Amino acid sequence: MRSTRCPRRLSFFFTSLLLAVAYAVGWTSAGVAEPARFLEPDRRFDVIPSPPWPGGQGEALAFAGEALADWAIHLAGVSVGGPDLVALAAQKGPEPIEVKVREGLGRPVDLEDFIFFLDDVLRLGRSGRRGEVIWVTPGRARSAGILLHPDDVFGGSPRVYGSRGPLSIDPPRPQLNLPPARDGDPPGPGWAARYRNPSQEAESLASLEPYPGGESFAARVRELIAQLRQQGAEVYLNSTVRSRERGYLMWGAFLLGRASGEADLRARVRQLEEARAEWGLSVPIRWLVWDDWERTRDGARAMAETYEVVFATREGARASDHYTGRAVDLVALRLPRRLVLRAPGGEVGRFDLSGSDESRDLSLSPKIIDWVETNFGLRKLRADYPHWSDTR
Repeated sequence: MRSTRCPRRLSFFFTSLLLAVAYAVGWTSAGVAEPARFLEPDRRFDVIPSPPWPGGQGEALAFAGEALADWAIHLAGVSVGGPDLVALAAQKGPEPIEVKVREGLGRPVDLEDFIFFLDDVLRLGRSGRRGEVIWVTPGRARSAGILLHPDDVFGGSPRVYGSRGPLSIDPPRPQLNLPPARDGDPPGPGWAARYRNPSQEAESLASLEPYPGGESFAARVRELIAQLRQQGAEVYLNSTVRSRERGYLMWGAFLLGRASGEADLRARVRQLEEARAEWGLSVPIRWLVWDDWERTRDGARAMAETYEVVFATREGARASDHYTGRAVDLVALRLPRRLVLRAPGGEVGRFDLSGSDESRDLSLSPKIIDWVETNFGLRKLRADYPHWSDTR
């Protein structure tokens, strides 16, 4: 049963528009970046009463909603205010609270970690920062453990909120209308505007067709997307064909953004420069800002978030299936409680997603992934949240 008051779902275009507006709040009129803002997770309850909660986690959720009131959080594409949380906690019915929250928010929420996160937001408000924009992208939320991560489902090493350091809460820069980086620029969001991908879904699927087997691959992906949407899922095709230059930059941003110190960052820069020469790429980025290693790392982090890269490896950057038209990045959220899929060969798959252990997220649903792999001729790279490859 759904709440009569649901968090506002944001379309892709509307999300991009809000990102652009919110991002402008963090930049001066002269175009100089304001200091980045972070939330410091502490994994203890400073505002929400500590457990045990006689009413279970719903009691903590309701308390957080009352305290949050009209202060909204932008969480992975939905705007969540206090009344939304109160309404979710008050829903009647036999379903576990995890089901109600994942269905209401349309995101694979790790409820325990989400409540810790809400407490940290409320603590921020008590420090005099109430009303600030709190923007947690899907990648940030997965990495922090607020949303389920592939490691939770496939890796046997669940992400624990509060164990991965500060959480950025600034709106990322959207790629839409972003000025391209110039030759010689250091890492930053502008590099996502060089070597662009197609921006529209139809164009992205059409870009697969000139490659061997591409028409069949595009048709199977198109059919899967259509069936998911017909049953109410929220589906995004984030990437199909990608240039080698873009793949190299995505890996570089991911790699440098995780540097632990100056020596570590310089070693990673050497790795990137060696790979650029070895692979014969003419990508005119200046990876290192010599007088400020932290500026390099922070620019790389912002660059990775603008790309929305959640996983990258050297091998993937060297020889990705995206380069040969044999891979797509596909996200499907808000899967229905009962999902029915029909394969191109006529096989029918029926899935009960009503349990509390169901993520309602295609990339985190092992039973559906196995069936789609067998019947649609696709392979899911489980460690890479959105990545699917063609096997035919």
